[in-house]
Amino acid sequence: MFGRKATFGRKQQSFAELKETMRPAPDSDGVTRVFSRELWDDPRIGHALREAGFAPDDARNILPTAKDYIALFAAAKQRLHERTETFNREMTARHGYCLAAPFLVIGNTIWDGEHGAFLYAQMKLIGFDDWNVLMLAADVRTKEVCGIAGHPGTIPALTEVTTNYGIEWKRRYELALEAFGITAMGGKGITLEQYESEHDTLRREIVDKVGWMKPRIVDELLRVQG
Repeated sequence: MFGRKATFGRKQQSFAELKETMRPAPDSDGVTRVFSRELWDDPRIGHALREAGFAPDDARNILPTAKDYIALFAAAKQRLHERTETFNREMTARHGYCLAAPFLVIGNTIWDGEHGAFLYAQMKLIGFDDWNVLMLAADVRTKEVCGIAGHPGTIPALTEVTTNYGIEWKRRYELALEAFGITAMGGKGITLEQYESEHDTLRREIVDKVGWMKPRIVDELLRVQG
């Protein structure tokens, strides 16, 4: 399936080969696109992309800049800071004292690498958001008074597990993208609607998997910490 190529006139070009022609550089209007203006201006490639349901200025075809991502992460980090303050304030009102700190299930080691880039760029997931965060005790007093697990810093075994998940999630996404790309290039792959459904299903699975892991992480920490 994934080796099939489409024919444009006398020249055959696969989706993988088309991606090689794409460069993360702005077009003449200063906008960086997944499929550049040059590709859209090609009568054959541009027509195939439009037939597949794309348009040059679709949000899906516009790549955020580094500045956009910096602002996105800063806003998410600020929201996390505010949630942490609210959690500590509410737990202090209930127990008399609380100093909790956020713990990222998918940790910074992953977010700083290629699989983190896949999660935020392709899946539109940010590690500082609630789906990926546990509030854990930052000191012994909080653990004892509030009855929550202590913050472990990092957990190498968890990093290994989530890295392996990240590899598999990225592989599944790339298979769906390649299958849609075959259609975009005039072959028989999957439709845009099918691709978007695959994307949305995978995103939900990622969030659900992290949600499934959260109580198990807490239980294991409480077991180990006694």
